Amino acid sequence: MSSRSVHYCIRGSIKCWDFHENSCQSFHIRHCASEAALTNMKERVTINYEIQIEETTDKIYEYYRSCNIMIVSSGKERIKDYVQHLINLKLKIKDIEQLMLTSPKILITEDTCTLTKQLREYGFSPKQLVHILRKFPDILDMNFETFLKNLEIFRNIGFSDDVLMALVVSDPTILLLEQEYVIHRVDELKKMFLSKSVLQLIVKSPLVLTEDINMIHLKYEYVSHRMGATPGQVIRSNLFSHSMDYIKCRHQFLTRAGLYKKITKDTGEIGKNPSLREMLDTSDEIFAKKHGKMTVAEYQTFVKIFEKEMSAEEVD
Repeated sequence: MSSRSVHYCIRGSIKCWDFHENSCQSFHIRHCASEAALTNMKERVTINYEIQIEETTDKIYEYYRSCNIMIVSSGKERIKDYVQHLINLKLKIKDIEQLMLTSPKILITEDTCTLTKQLREYGFSPKQLVHILRKFPDILDMNFETFLKNLEIFRNIGFSDDVLMALVVSDPTILLLEQEYVIHRVDELKKMFLSKSVLQLIVKSPLVLTEDINMIHLKYEYVSHRMGATPGQVIRSNLFSHSMDYIKCRHQFLTRAGLYKKITKDTGEIGKNPSLREMLDTSDEIFAKKHGKMTVAEYQTFVKIFEKEMSAEEVD
């Protein structure tokens, strides 16, 4: 029976039963070397991360000082603590830096750490949390109990949790709406669309909750009466996210180019016109190239001319 001995690697973490075979010793050496290299790499990453935190803190501090923002009086440590807190919530350093440079409220509000932690625990991803804070930093003035209460308003009208979270990310300001107002607005929209379509419409264009109801009627009447669009086309498009002038401009461009004809029951031309989504929900560049075979600059020239025409009509 071959003799065997027990020995430990130089880091004291691996025990090897050595049968004095070259292969075992070779493996043992390679394993220890790999472990040491991995440890060194982790240490370098940690050091680099700490350097990034320090650099981010310095940059934010200097910016606040140049703008004479009151948070500077609390010193760099407060900024660094908030940076570290958001890192612990899995936010990226570049996003944290941008948030703090554009929204000092994140540092000024005392309950920032508590609310952001609660929002993450509720289920919002780091990316979603960044979007919410960027679009609506005033949410930090809201305690979590109020947040939950306001969510319940929308849950009661039929939104599932997943859809509701997506809606909050899309437009966090809906959390400011009162229950009575929301119910009244939903009832108004149900006079125009089916109940299930109203929820789809709100998700697609949260603006329908806050825009003047008369303007919503004007947009709907324009595309349905002047353009012959169906309710289904309206629901599938982002019609209510666009201004009235924008809608008219896109429509008139296609009409003057002979690419859009009003649909009536007698024309039999349904399907030949671009859909509302194709017409409204594309960039100027794509719209001009697809429907006018022109450059974006040429299309924008038309837009300026059309805007002057509308201004002249208002004067008359």
